[in-house]
Amino acid sequence: MLWLMTGLLVLILLVLLRGIIGPTSIDRLISINGITSMVSMIILLMAYRSGDYGLIDIAFVFMICAFAGGLWILRVLTHGDWRLRIPGIKGFEGDKEETD
Repeated sequence: MLWLMTGLLVLILLVLLRGIIGPTSIDRLISINGITSMVSMIILLMAYRSGDYGLIDIAFVFMICAFAGGLWILRVLTHGDWRLRIPGIKGFEGDKEETD
């Protein structure tokens, strides 16, 4: 178990290095997602090892917050609209302006 946690910490450092070196902001976003996944895995391993299964809730909340933060960062970084356009389905063509 200790080797697994040590391996995850080494991977976190490597992904962090990739995020620092990464030339684009998408590389940094992917590294943030990778780090949060590995940290939540470490929290789950700690819950299993200690028998305190209340840490599972903390890991899930951490993953949900990381997902929402990733969506927010992606929304800020990408320009344009985020309207749903499905061709062939009436009402989702996207060729008309919305009227409120």
